Amino acid sequence: MRFISKDANIKKIMYQKGFDEKEILDFEKRANSVVLKFENVKDISHFVKLLSDLGYYVVTKDDIAFATTSKSNFEKTKCYLAEEGFECSFEADFAISQRMLQAKDKVINLLKTNVMGIINVTPDSFYEGSRVDLAGVSQKALEMIQDGADVIDVGGESTRPFSEPVPEDEELKRVIPAIEAIRTVSKDIPISIDTYKSSVARKAIEAGADIINDVSGGTFDKDMFKVAAEYNVPIIIMHIKGTPKDMQQNPYYEDVIEEILQFFEKRIDEALKAGVELENIILDPGIGFGKRLEDNLEIIRRCEEFKVLGRPILIGASRKSTIGTVLGGLPPQDRLEGTIAISTICALKRIEFVRVHDVKENKRAILMTEAIINS
Repeated sequence: MRFISKDANIKKIMYQKGFDEKEILDFEKRANSVVLKFENVKDISHFVKLLSDLGYYVVTKDDIAFATTSKSNFEKTKCYLAEEGFECSFEADFAISQRMLQAKDKVINLLKTNVMGIINVTPDSFYEGSRVDLAGVSQKALEMIQDGADVIDVGGESTRPFSEPVPEDEELKRVIPAIEAIRTVSKDIPISIDTYKSSVARKAIEAGADIINDVSGGTFDKDMFKVAAEYNVPIIIMHIKGTPKDMQQNPYYEDVIEEILQFFEKRIDEALKAGVELENIILDPGIGFGKRLEDNLEIIRRCEEFKVLGRPILIGASRKSTIGTVLGGLPPQDRLEGTIAISTICALKRIEFVRVHDVKENKRAILMTEAIINS
């Protein structure tokens, strides 16, 4: 069973699953505050009767069903659904129960949208403004902290589309001195290491990093989850289709949200088997990593749906090509306003992390948004 957010394009989702126009229009008219999608239903007639008797409106196609009801009715009936074998442990508003994230000796509040500032000690990151040489790292980190950064993300290898991998020794030469430089400025700011190599993650943690940010979700290096478990640090599991070198060669999805959810379920299971604590897992749907424009927009529109897995979400869309395309072909240096718009949407949806190049501007937009929604 999956929740579908109120902001989702229900018509498109049902069309992809083979429903005809009349079924879709009838369901849209009846759609209430809770929309559920069921797949692989064994006894569809029994299933429809069960939900109908509970006050749900149901439409079916083969072994797929969509159902809708009010939030109050769902709350009343979810225990009964659980008894019938449907997982109902999450909340209808996509809230998660975890309030804090422990990153070594640092505590991160998950009841707000945290701003992760990007420091790239690389010569070839797609946005030139994010590139910092080692001599400038401490000053850049200090500026980010003063501007309100909640986390600083350090990367030593560009993972932009069509980028070439960087040897481990070169990546270490870049990121270890950068982490050490940040620690001279602040002992308290959480630092994440942006790498898919377990050996780099290990040495970065030993040098002062607190979080692993793996764009491959532990798929490029089988030992990454072991390192996260050994050091008991949070790990960001990102979805990617392919590799940075080939991920933008005609990516395609039947249902991008469902495919990413299934990827996350498998990776969470692998992480837990390796000894990673569930409380240490953060999920990133990977904007721009093997996605088309329409996929990226749908992910942003429905990003809170990933919370059905009970884990905090990170969105990293800062200055990416989706923004440039939507705004008429703008280059990375002109995509700040579009980035702020996405950060504002994330704050409205209570997404726990946004990864951005421009801390001050995005932080201010988020604080204003949170003040309004919490007033």
